[in-house]
Order: sequence, then structure tokens, then C-alpha cells
Amino acid sequence: MLVSYLLTNMKHFTLIIGLFLFVAVATAGKVSNEFYDEYAELLQKYVKANGVAYADWAAKDADVVALDSLLAEWAEIDVAALCQPSQKAFYINLYNAAMLQAVLDHYPLKSVKDIGLIPFSIFKKDFIEQGGRELSLDDVEKGILLKEHGDPRIHFAVNCASESCPPLRAEPFIAAMLEVQLDEQTHLFANSERAARKVGKRYAYSELFNWYDSDFQGKHPAEYLNRYRVESLPTDEKFDWISYDWSLNSAQ
Repeated sequence: MLVSYLLTNMKHFTLIIGLFLFVAVATAGKVSNEFYDEYAELLQKYVKANGVAYADWAAKDADVVALDSLLAEWAEIDVAALCQPSQKAFYINLYNAAMLQAVLDHYPLKSVKDIGLIPFSIFKKDFIEQGGRELSLDDVEKGILLKEHGDPRIHFAVNCASESCPPLRAEPFIAAMLEVQLDEQTHLFANSERAARKVGKRYAYSELFNWYDSDFQGKHPAEYLNRYRVESLPTDEKFDWISYDWSLNSAQ
């Protein structure tokens, strides 16, 4: 009798645990996919091939409020409960959405470096709420994404709302597609003149490779870029840096 009782209750206990795990997985999937539906609609509406239509977005009060509301919802997400790819995707989206919010809050403007009393202070300001913390853009990019995930492709996924930045992707990053999305972003940047261009007799490279040189393998920027380029660049020649253009990445 005792054995029969234990076996019966063990089956019930196993069923309960199974249901709990199913709900947990389903919830995590919702955060990493369906949770970005409204954000996806905003990106599709305002992100163009040549930049972001900030003027149109700023003129649409409902869509400005929609972005603010999304970030308020994201502040309550328990990121630690997500799988690693979902965490990585979340923080990339958080950075990009927060930068969009900063631009819209101060629009019209010519450059993000002009937000605040000190040039570039927008990157240091703690204005992003998440999980009971107040974070800056630098906290999200350098303190979380690069420090915890160590993936140089992150540099081509986060967007600093400037002309020399890798372009903003017109869709959210999601865990299920993250590797493909990051590779696509890196291919797009590596094959553009934002990354490398011939200036006179020498090649010049994005200052991203100067500022974050420890994140990229090799002693020459071309060593990393050639992994993603259609046409290889010389890796044994002297080179210059492309002066970074901090003009707002407005769609023309």
C-alpha cells in the first residue's frame, strides 16, 4: 500500500514540475519574442535605409509615448531569469531603444554629443531604469554587454544615433535569431565605407577599432574585417583612422 501511495503521488509531483517548467519556458519565450512586437512596429515605421525618421517620429505623440511605455515595461523584466541569448538580445534592444528615447526627448538636435551640459554626457547619464537600477548607456554597453558577453559583434548592433555608427537594425534582436542577426550586422558594416575606405594612397578605418582595439583579434583592423568582407583588405599596410562623424543619423 505504501509503495503504491508513493508511486501515485510521485507521478502527480512529476506532472506538477513538468507544468511549471513548461510555463517558465513559455514565459521566457514571450519576453524574448512577442514582448518586442510593439517595438518592432515602431522600428519598421521609422527606421530607414539611410537613418531614422526622427522628425516624423517626434511629430507623432502617440508613438513617442509608446516608446516611453515600452521602456517602462522593460524596466520590470527579470533579466537574470532569461537564458543568456535572451539577456544579450534584451540589453542590445534596451541600449538602442534608450538612445532613441534620448534623441526624441531632445529633438530637434544636430548631434547626441550636444545632449547635456558636457559633450557626450548622454552616454554617462543614469537615465535607464532596469531591475531596480538606474543605468547609463555606457553601463549597458560596456558594463553589461561587452563585459559579460565579450562578443565584438555587439559594436555593430548597438547604435549611437550618429552617422559613423553601424546602422540601426529595423527590427528587434531576439534570442532565436541572434547569431544570424549579429552576423548580418557585422557583414553590413564590414563592407561599408563606415568601416574602411581608401583615402589617398592609404586605407582608413573606423575609429571603433581604435577605441575598442582590445575587443578585436589581431594587430590590424583588416584582420577582423576580412572575416566578413566580400573583398579582402591588406593587413600589412600602414593605415589611418576615419574621423568619426557625430552628426545625428537622421533619414534624409
